[in-house]
Amino acid sequence: MATLSNWSPYGEYVQGGMVDGRFMNAAYTMIAAGPPRLANMGLVNTGAAVNFSDEASDQLAFPIGVVQNFSISHNMTVSRFYELGSVRSYFIPGRTMGQANLGRIMYHGPSLLRVLYAYYPDAVAPATIDTLLGGVSASTMPNPHNVKIQPGFENIYLNLASDLFTQPIGLLLMLKDSNEDTMAAVYLESCYIPSHSLSTDAMGTVIQEQVSIQFERAVPIATSVVGLISGDI
Repeated sequence: MATLSNWSPYGEYVQGGMVDGRFMNAAYTMIAAGPPRLANMGLVNTGAAVNFSDEASDQLAFPIGVVQNFSISHNMTVSRFYELGSVRSYFIPGRTMGQANLGRIMYHGPSLLRVLYAYYPDAVAPATIDTLLGGVSASTMPNPHNVKIQPGFENIYLNLASDLFTQPIGLLLMLKDSNEDTMAAVYLESCYIPSHSLSTDAMGTVIQEQVSIQFERAVPIATSVVGLISGDI
């Protein structure tokens, strides 16, 4: 491993801990939809490691398949101030806003809007919605709103004007390495979907869906399966 005082471009890697054959890529990344807050899943951000390997975790969030692209970005507003008598400046950081984008192929089964709202149950007319999550945990998740405008039926939801989509959801992002060890997990809380698009063309072989997502905050989840890598290799 290189250091500032002992740098050998021909003999060493710059960064240590890069183990041959262990890497991260899209094949080891999963996105799952769940309730608006991490606390709704019975998890508290205390820094204690969370184990996602037991069957109880299967009832917390619904894995989203056939995803083609996913991105998360944060933007912080920064104000820059000058003063009379100097060419120097000061910075004052402001609020941070997070957003995400998700693209998916409509292969078969539930559409993108349908799986994003997988946790949401509503058994009261006029719009009845079945949760895609099984078990007792699904019935205990928050459902503060009785949906009036039908978002769609069964597998396909396309009506973003439905008041269902005025309710928030949550997204779980899990990152593993090629040894299937969890590197990180983060929960995007209070997600809203301001835009949804569906597209194809006459020569196309697939139907594509795309959503933009705004979330209130990203809450890291401690997993501790792979510890901090800082070794000299």
